[in-house]
Amino acid sequence: MNHLDKNPPLARTDICLALIIGLAAFALYVRTLAPSLLWGDSAEFQTLSYTLGMTHQTGYATQIIFGKLFTLIPINGIAWRVNLMSAFFGALAVANTFLIVRLLTDSRVAALSASLVLALTEGFWWRALVAESYAPAAGMLATVWLFFLLWRKTDKPAYLFLAGLTGGLSLGIHSTVVMTAASALAVMAFSARKRVEWVSAAAGALLGAALFFGFFFFLDYNNPPSSVHNTVFRVNLSAVGLTESEYDSAWDRFLFIFPASRASSYYFTATSDEMTSRLGEYVSYFPWWQLILTIIGIVWLFFGGRWREGLYPLIAFALIWGLAITVSFSIYREFYVPATMITSVWFGAGAGALLSALERPTRLSQPSLRMTRGFISIILIIMPIWNARQNLSLAIQKGYTTFIREEHIYPVFAPDKAIREARQVVNRVEDNAIVFTNWDKLYSYVYTAQIEEGKMGIAFHEVLDEGDQILPTTMIEYINANIDTRPIYFAMDMPELSELYRVTKINDVLFRIERK
Repeated sequence: MNHLDKNPPLARTDICLALIIGLAAFALYVRTLAPSLLWGDSAEFQTLSYTLGMTHQTGYATQIIFGKLFTLIPINGIAWRVNLMSAFFGALAVANTFLIVRLLTDSRVAALSASLVLALTEGFWWRALVAESYAPAAGMLATVWLFFLLWRKTDKPAYLFLAGLTGGLSLGIHSTVVMTAASALAVMAFSARKRVEWVSAAAGALLGAALFFGFFFFLDYNNPPSSVHNTVFRVNLSAVGLTESEYDSAWDRFLFIFPASRASSYYFTATSDEMTSRLGEYVSYFPWWQLILTIIGIVWLFFGGRWREGLYPLIAFALIWGLAITVSFSIYREFYVPATMITSVWFGAGAGALLSALERPTRLSQPSLRMTRGFISIILIIMPIWNARQNLSLAIQKGYTTFIREEHIYPVFAPDKAIREARQVVNRVEDNAIVFTNWDKLYSYVYTAQIEEGKMGIAFHEVLDEGDQILPTTMIEYINANIDTRPIYFAMDMPELSELYRVTKINDVLFRIERK
């Protein structure tokens, strides 16, 4: 690359085109956005972004602070606003993909095609519609990569500072972004020759990490009733192998919530059959034309003086995709989301290589060559749209897609289902009740009680299984300490409770327990 090029690395036209396609993706995601409260992790993010509480591992502190900013937007309900954050970061990843491919290939057609591929990939699209960490992870990863390429193009250390800052902040977004620090270090080891470059990158990373730590300890200190400390872990300490003294300090809680030292232990925990099945499944996600150009793009980036640019995505993809393929988690597909941004760039690189090859001297006349190149350019833009035509048509006409309906991402025809279900419990218990439930329903109950109904006196807790008995020891102690002064309910059917308590069925989902 020519680092001494006095021209700006990106023209104003490139910035405008990236903004346009980013806004188009954002409009598409808003059109199909989950309209209200959800369940599980999504409900947790929707709740805690408003109340500023700690989440499950790994804390997601930066995401919660960013989410709080989105809750201040005076449109629709709180849950919808937090969903909107995923749409924003998904669109940011799409816009940045355009700029990344433009920097790598000098082809606006290839950049546009790559950004369309990313925006319309089903697995990426639907995770831009709900309050989760995967679209924000993709947006932050694309931003780090873009700043890194701008440094490579201009030799300006300021871009390394911004890349480090984004990466440091991403400690509180998702582990997949942090994993790609190895990519940056590898490329810098081959490319950075000045002390100022290393200092700039380190300063940005330290500042971003400091902000993440500040966010984390602020959330820990704020500690609302909705915090995962209060809803899950304090009443389940024996189930997670801790005592009160081991969970007493903010630092103890940080080490428990952010178990970075155990991250590498998750690789290759899946069985060989599971890994083989996932490999076949993953390849099946790609249309043939996308797969071919993606492979071409990987190869092309390692030739013609581009191998450093090719090294960065290859290491990042190997770490993220490798975890998804080999981890024993059932939610492995979610890790494909930031990896999809990388494969979309590879596709764009392949498209750029194809278009570049058509500029070389051939036996074709210049008009024929221009016509061929124009035809292929049109095909490259049309194919991603054509491949997603059914989803696009439904999205524009109905506000949902086939995969939203088939995967039950949210209840299309009952947008307030989570709140209605939660009210069947919230409105049936006393204002000082204690309610135990499973993770899937926990935060839909907390959100409905505290944010929708303003009932702050009801305590909700998840039931964790200690393994050798029906309830953790610390939970039994908590129940016995409160059972004479507060009504206690289980919003889940646990026949084993009758061994310890007198159980009264209130309705199909609610059971009250009392001393025998």
